[in-house]
Amino acid sequence: MSTIGAIPIDLHITPIDGRNYHKVSTLSDYFSERATNTQRVFVEIQYLLWLSHYRVIRTITKKERVFLASLCSLTTKDYVRLREIEQKTNHDVKAVEVYLQERLAKTTLRDVASMVHFGLTSDDINSCAYARCINRALAESIIPILRETLDELKKQARSYKRLVMLAYTHGQPANGTTYGKELGVYARRLEGRIRQLAQQKAAGKCSGNVGNFNAHAVVFPKVDWLRFSETFLQHLDIAAEPLSTQIAAYDSLTDIFQVMLQTNLLLLGLCKDLWLYALLGFLTQARIASEVGSTALPHKINPIYLEGAEGGFEIANGLLEMYIRKLSYSRLQRDLSDSTVRRSFGTAFAYSLLSYQSVLESLHRIRPNAEFMEHSLNDHCEILSEAIQNYLRAKGLGDAYERTKVFFRGFVRSRKEIGDFIHTLPIGAQDKKTLLALTPANYTGLADRLVDAYV
Repeated sequence: MSTIGAIPIDLHITPIDGRNYHKVSTLSDYFSERATNTQRVFVEIQYLLWLSHYRVIRTITKKERVFLASLCSLTTKDYVRLREIEQKTNHDVKAVEVYLQERLAKTTLRDVASMVHFGLTSDDINSCAYARCINRALAESIIPILRETLDELKKQARSYKRLVMLAYTHGQPANGTTYGKELGVYARRLEGRIRQLAQQKAAGKCSGNVGNFNAHAVVFPKVDWLRFSETFLQHLDIAAEPLSTQIAAYDSLTDIFQVMLQTNLLLLGLCKDLWLYALLGFLTQARIASEVGSTALPHKINPIYLEGAEGGFEIANGLLEMYIRKLSYSRLQRDLSDSTVRRSFGTAFAYSLLSYQSVLESLHRIRPNAEFMEHSLNDHCEILSEAIQNYLRAKGLGDAYERTKVFFRGFVRSRKEIGDFIHTLPIGAQDKKTLLALTPANYTGLADRLVDAYV
């Protein structure tokens, strides 16, 4: 592969492995074919060791354990050999089994080489391998950047908790709020999703061809295979599917994908809100001297990271939604369509990761335009209609809402017009003084206290 500097030049089909590879390369440790095969080898070796632990086979010596551990790190030469075998078997897990038996045949472990993959079906290995890949990807890549994004949201929410701005409902001026409080809403929601995601753990199985330990029970009837399977899966640090068909149910994975989908939708909403705030002039964007916003319009600084994140979330969510639908059912014991689908997991994770990175970059690049925000808020004094009509309600005026509606609805009222209106109200002088003191900028309720309490 040739390069320009550190940038690889190749005929990549997707931007994940081309233009954007440097941003998502860490996911290769979990979702590349080499990573998956590494985990398959690891699971097969751990299974052999567990057979020894339960005295199904002879005790494996300390020296032999060191050798087996060395096999868990596939070198390029090892991986090439494994793929050569797969070209003949046309079966990924069988290739791993043959590869390991080939390696053991040249050592003191040759007498137990035939017990590699004893009583298992391919999904005993694959479900465990994929579970380990997904659990590690979540813990080491996805959750950390979500927490980094959460920290930035919290930081800005607290910094701008008193920065007043105009809130819109139905796209129309509605009320006063603060920029920090609006970010705080997203921060609190994201924190909940991260908590949910951290509690998820992908599951696997180790129970044979149709999930009944058929061969295990016939050949070694005295072994407690249920306990064997339970402790083995605990040893692999994955959740257990003790009752299954030929394949482990995908419920644990679809639960993970569901939380990821909801997280992505949440952040997609944040991107759209920030994009609209930028459109309204509430936000400014950092000027990076070397960057270009438009080939035609030199003045432009486009919100490209917000827009890029939006597109990435749509791609990732399309896949996540499909996984949830598709993997909830398999024909009878199984069909192979799930195998095709799970090979694409890395794509959904990659586009999610790209979008998380873009959201975080956007938060670093945008800043509120405080002067413009306050000016826009004070240009819409009609939002005080809510305060006035509720004040009148509290004073016992039965027509409070209708009275204010007639004056305010559909009009952009000035401070003077509102003052004149207040003077016509059938309330006392002190009450009129209270209402006259109201401004859009001081009518933001408990926004700052909400941030203090919940962010």
